[in-house]
Amino acid sequence: MENQVSDDNDLRDRFVPALDIQTEGRKYDYALDGLRGLAALWVAYSHIFFYEFKLDPAYHPTFSFGSFFNAAHGGILIFFALSGYVIGLTNQLPFSKSNAIRYLLRRFIRLYPIYLIAIILGVLASPTDSWKTIVGNLFFLQGGVSALLSGNGVLWTLHYEIVYYIVFLAIWYFRPKVMPLMLGSLTVASLSPWIPLFPPIISGYAAGWVFWLFGLWLAWKQPISGSFAKLPVVSYILLFIATDKLTIGKTLLSNFGFAGIALPEISITDFVYFPLCAVLFSAFTKRQIPYLRLLVMIAIALPLFQTSYLFATKQLFNVDGWVIAAVQMFLGFGLWGWAVSPDIFSKLTFFGSISYGIYVLHMPMLNFVHRISILSGSPISFIIRLFIWTALTLGIAYILELKLQPKIKQWFQKNVLNHI
Repeated sequence: MENQVSDDNDLRDRFVPALDIQTEGRKYDYALDGLRGLAALWVAYSHIFFYEFKLDPAYHPTFSFGSFFNAAHGGILIFFALSGYVIGLTNQLPFSKSNAIRYLLRRFIRLYPIYLIAIILGVLASPTDSWKTIVGNLFFLQGGVSALLSGNGVLWTLHYEIVYYIVFLAIWYFRPKVMPLMLGSLTVASLSPWIPLFPPIISGYAAGWVFWLFGLWLAWKQPISGSFAKLPVVSYILLFIATDKLTIGKTLLSNFGFAGIALPEISITDFVYFPLCAVLFSAFTKRQIPYLRLLVMIAIALPLFQTSYLFATKQLFNVDGWVIAAVQMFLGFGLWGWAVSPDIFSKLTFFGSISYGIYVLHMPMLNFVHRISILSGSPISFIIRLFIWTALTLGIAYILELKLQPKIKQWFQKNVLNHI
């Protein structure tokens, strides 16, 4: 893959589906759904080991087990790129009023029924929020206008998603050029650190929007290639996890004199993930992208630079996560010659098929298990609670995603969408 470079003419083109891609048959992508499942597991796993409400209030592992598998923040960025990619695949007809209405209704019925259940469970798991906070979360206003729900704080990313779904209508209608829009979004994302009075939330929207737009561009402008075979995808994943733990973006920002500055949840520091994110999506979707070799080089250079910096400044061994990240990085380098098909990640398809449920339900389940008064204070009790949390999260996610949601979708298609 690294020796193949796609034509970059599409970067100077407009955001509109390419004709040869629009007519392609879309098959279910098991490997990409596996990546979605992996991202959801990253987020859930991280909260088990780093969330303030511990599974076992009287016991928590002292060693940083969470660092082995923790790439939660990077997982959220993968979700954004996946969201743009899916919207691109499912909305390739020309813009029209009826198509726009159908698009918005499909998004609503996909997200809101399970989202509403996640809100209710979050309130029940931690009944401390005001009615203002609850209502604000019901309307996806968390982070911007409303406070986060104390029993389900991860729902803030859905606020970003709703913003992107709405702004997509303008992309669909006006068909702006790709490169000016991407560069403009990158510029807006950069304004918050440089201009203190610039609203950080706007920079946050723009930073996540770059990942979302990349997914949309990939679906609309890049054809599936038949030349993809085996790739070092395991090395890519290891480097991605290492990048997540090394706080590269914040170190770079600090070296530019912005240490301690308040940043939104998604910020310019997250662009250190972009090269690896692009490489992963190119591999998993089997779509060529321009400047692929350069992106691979940057993806390697960033964690290598940060590890070298931490070692030179004698900070590397101060944090368990940094040591583990360095090991993962060098392991990724060592496994670079082990090329495998991205399809091996299809083994995680089950988790991908319920990934939305896992994401929105895992924190209320964590709060519920935390409140159990028995079986507490030992490694055994922690393991038992972990099994309970896993069964609750996966079981309810399975019921909602694979049993309830299809019935809701079928009813909605028959009674609403078919009449538009």
